[in-house]
Amino acid sequence: MARVLYMPSTPLNVLVSAALANARRETDQAELWLIDQKQLENNPYLQALQNWPQSPFKQIRILPGKAKGRAKLAERKANFGAISQGLKLFQPDVIAVGSDRRIEFQYAMHQLKKHQPVAQGWYLDDGLYSYAGRPHHAIKDGINSFIKKLSYGLWWQEPKTVGASNWINQAWLFQPQQAVELLKRKPMHKLESNWFSAPEVQSLSQAVTNQFDLKAGDLSQINYVIIISHPNNQLKMKDYARRIKRFVMQLSAQGKRIALKYHPRQEGEDALDLAESDLVMLIPSRLAFEFVLPLLPSGAMVLGDVGSVLLTTKWLREDLEPIAVLDDNDPFQQKFESIFRLNKINIYKNYDFLQSQMLGETVG
Repeated sequence: MARVLYMPSTPLNVLVSAALANARRETDQAELWLIDQKQLENNPYLQALQNWPQSPFKQIRILPGKAKGRAKLAERKANFGAISQGLKLFQPDVIAVGSDRRIEFQYAMHQLKKHQPVAQGWYLDDGLYSYAGRPHHAIKDGINSFIKKLSYGLWWQEPKTVGASNWINQAWLFQPQQAVELLKRKPMHKLESNWFSAPEVQSLSQAVTNQFDLKAGDLSQINYVIIISHPNNQLKMKDYARRIKRFVMQLSAQGKRIALKYHPRQEGEDALDLAESDLVMLIPSRLAFEFVLPLLPSGAMVLGDVGSVLLTTKWLREDLEPIAVLDDNDPFQQKFESIFRLNKINIYKNYDFLQSQMLGETVG
């Protein structure tokens, strides 16, 4: 029986780790260490994992990532001590991670391979970087690598894109055939969508949403979910607030039920004053959308623009309809067009045009 250590740092990492560990529970022993966490007390994802009745993880730990400046070095060295101790107790054969750029993962692999040279590293899909790649800057990355090696040790590796380091032996991806070339050099496995709809994994989603006081029934009648853009991106899009407010009002007038999801960086509960109708509800902005997806009714439409939300919607829920709203004149938004088209996500140039297509309105 293989011993697999999962080291997630983001909510999507947590969900992928949980789904894979659950799918492999008959053949593996698993532990999960939540790394690089700014919130240690009352961390909603940690609490949900601890309250998960069907958990495949025999042990759950959390490591901080709060310090800045000079304090970061001391924090990381303390984390290294905790990692070394945990590795001695669990002695994993595999360490699985959503980013091999995480220093906790590289240190763990470095320590593990001293005693288990055949130990493996697995890259778990973390969305956009797997398919669009991470921009590589030879000088900037070279300097970063030099500083890391000087500060922590010569074991540090600077991968050209996430998942491409020599620490990674295989990759688990939603769409292996669409991966960037550097990842295609690794043995690849597909993350099956039915793993995420398994009853055990759905119960974890409910445990997470419960931490944010969002109940499964709250979303059961929703027709549309609108993902509000990052506040910085809103400023780049002409008349963003006016256009999206008009769209929400038109949907409400037709009796459609709408859920709005603001970006976690957005200040205020409803900054754009969109939830003025009883037909409009707010999804807590700090709640990762990946854990909302299992609760949406089949056929619901998920509308958004840049980012990985629409991709994860397509990958995790084939019965939903993700729609991208991308401005023809915005080079930043247009960068996402090719990957959206590759994943068969419908694209509209703005909310007015989408409104004219969906509601039969005249474009204004």
